[in-house]
Amino acid sequence: MLTKKQNILREILTVALLLAAVALSEYWFFQLWRLDWHAPMLYGGDGIYWVGQVQRSYGELTGSLGWPFYEVAGKYNPNYDLIYDIFVWFVGLFTKDTGTVFNLYVLVIPFANALAAYAVFRMVGLRRWLSFAFGLTFGMTPYVQQRMAGHMMLAACEFVPFSVLLCLWCAEDPAFNRPGRGFFRNKRNWLALAMAWGIANNGAAYYPYFTCFFLCVTALCLMLRERSWRVGLPCLVTIAEIVGWMIPDFFPMVLGILNGQGSTLTNGVYRSPVGADIYSLRISSLLLSPNGYGVQKLANWLGRYFRILTTDEGPMYNENAYGYLGIVGVLGFLALLVLLLRNWDWRAGKTGTPRLGDRLWLLSRLNVMALLLATIAGFGGIIGILVRFIRGYNRISPYIAFFALLAVGLTAEKLLTQFTGRRRGALLAAAVLLLGYGYWEQQGLFTPDYEKVQQIWYQDAAFMAEVEDAAGEGAMLFTLPYMKNFENGSLNNMWDYTLLRGPLHSRTLKFTYGAGYGTQNDLWYKETSALEPEAMVAELRAQGMTGIYLDLDGYAVEDQQATLAGLTAAAGCAPGDVITSESGMLCYIPLGQE
Repeated sequence: MLTKKQNILREILTVALLLAAVALSEYWFFQLWRLDWHAPMLYGGDGIYWVGQVQRSYGELTGSLGWPFYEVAGKYNPNYDLIYDIFVWFVGLFTKDTGTVFNLYVLVIPFANALAAYAVFRMVGLRRWLSFAFGLTFGMTPYVQQRMAGHMMLAACEFVPFSVLLCLWCAEDPAFNRPGRGFFRNKRNWLALAMAWGIANNGAAYYPYFTCFFLCVTALCLMLRERSWRVGLPCLVTIAEIVGWMIPDFFPMVLGILNGQGSTLTNGVYRSPVGADIYSLRISSLLLSPNGYGVQKLANWLGRYFRILTTDEGPMYNENAYGYLGIVGVLGFLALLVLLLRNWDWRAGKTGTPRLGDRLWLLSRLNVMALLLATIAGFGGIIGILVRFIRGYNRISPYIAFFALLAVGLTAEKLLTQFTGRRRGALLAAAVLLLGYGYWEQQGLFTPDYEKVQQIWYQDAAFMAEVEDAAGEGAMLFTLPYMKNFENGSLNNMWDYTLLRGPLHSRTLKFTYGAGYGTQNDLWYKETSALEPEAMVAELRAQGMTGIYLDLDGYAVEDQQATLAGLTAAAGCAPGDVITSESGMLCYIPLGQE
């Protein structure tokens, strides 16, 4: 029997090994030897939006956007990812280099996921090496890797394991989160408050929403068994804690809506009533491996299938392609579906120690309810007709992955405890092989084009340095083509948020892009961008603009040079006065003399 000190030392050692395993995995599978820390590894679409968020966190970007009628942006924006803000603030104590901070934020995500999963696996009774293996598998799960390429706040699903743990506590612990005297003498209740805060500030409102849904399912299971609403109180209290933590996060947005000003996230953002169906969960995406389960021929065949989906299904095949569970997750997922057909006397909370069968029973119900809510044409699609801002139901995937991994882990722990001799040795060998192969097979889904991004990043820096010298400190630039500030969508060959490329590399210039949708500046920006070149230039001069920042990727290929020539002529400058980036797609046109 180990002493308390020995147990603590072994726990620390296991955690250190887990962190080392994640670090080695990232270095090898993400090919980090190609990374330039001073250039962000992602620099397009949602990636460039989050690069901008880094600078906004340090007050280096917001003041340069939305001119000439500048208003303080984001007064009524919700703060739905406070954990990200805390991390960026902490790193900022040591460095505010945009590339370094952004890259650290992306790369820390698997560490946080793995540590959280390890902690929960240990808390439900798995031995250390199993918790290590399953924690590492969840930390580097395919969903996480695929989401890291854009929706980093969704890849950061470190509170998903704690959400599942709360469901288990509600079902198994009669004293947990039950109102009454002694509420705050229960350590689990304090832990639940901390977990609720993390859940409320994780996953851009999606993860709190899904967690509350699963708590409702747990409460329903308990109430139907006991035929009493009182047994569901712990679940309702936990939901109230999550909602309570969310109120200060979303209060600014509600206040903005009530006073008619709205927020960046609500103004001009259209949510279709069929959006929840379009971005719903595909069960095939959970089961089919982009890596062909480690077999190259199968990967090639599945690749052709995925390409056909892309062309034939159009908008119905989108981010819901992400979500593959990994081999271990697939086995757990299918096993939980099969367990629905098994009769079981569910006695969670009525036994001295939690039983494997009771836990699998609840996990199987949570699993199938996730499918009913999120799958194409499921209940989420009906809810989405009314609640349109929650539409990406495919984002429930990490919950399904954790249900599956937890089911396999709990079963392995039980069998390893029961088996002896050769049977135990055989099970141990099978578990190691399955976990090892499953972990290896799910890698390689996060592969940034480091060299291309670095080239563009430094080209843009050099271009903007020239523009700053030519325009002068404090100069205002009119940004073309027009794009609204949030969720504009791509325009020809220009991705959303691409107009941030210039502002990210300037500390002295001001840009028309970036104003809140529907504000005075945004309306003027949109109307002016639609004018003919001569009329546009006249208006720009009247408003004190120094030049035009032009991204040719925002125009059809056949119109690019004509657009550049027309604006150059209207500005009254010679073609040689135009500053062009090395790629030839970014241009600065000085307005010159009338």
